[in-house]
Amino acid sequence: MKKNIVLIGFMGSGKTSAGIRLSKSLKREFIDTDDFIEKREGMTINEIFEEKGEPYFRNIEKELCRRFAEPKSKIIATGGGIIKDDENVANLRKGGVIIYLRSTPERIAYNLRFDNSRPLLAGDNKQEKIAALMAERKELYERCADITIDVSNMNLDETLKKIYEVLGL
Repeated sequence: MKKNIVLIGFMGSGKTSAGIRLSKSLKREFIDTDDFIEKREGMTINEIFEEKGEPYFRNIEKELCRRFAEPKSKIIATGGGIIKDDENVANLRKGGVIIYLRSTPERIAYNLRFDNSRPLLAGDNKQEKIAALMAERKELYERCADITIDVSNMNLDETLKKIYEVLGL
């Protein structure tokens, strides 16, 4: 399969962890879009949001997605909000198969319990913010996905096994 394997889902759903392991086992390049943007800009996502604003960040994401329109056998873990832009989704789909790692707000809150680096979850009531954002994006994730895997009750090994299974690897 020359197509990119694109992992979408809410922050904390395991996209990066699964992507790293997939890239090693399939001997493919791994790209985490958020990490790529942080390295390119020389600042964290939080700093980009604070200093340059969310629209600036989203424009960089769009530029990156255009690069992924060609299948190049990459494993790509996307930022949680990348699916809010139809052009991003079209480019990701053109070059790859999109797998939605779906989870519950409770599981996401648990996964992110020690993570204070997420600008959209800053402040109190993290689980409420997660639930609200997930509800807002749920339909988008489902519409964008070629394949949906519910990872709510899976560990990383189980998630990888399911990805291999659905891709016939």
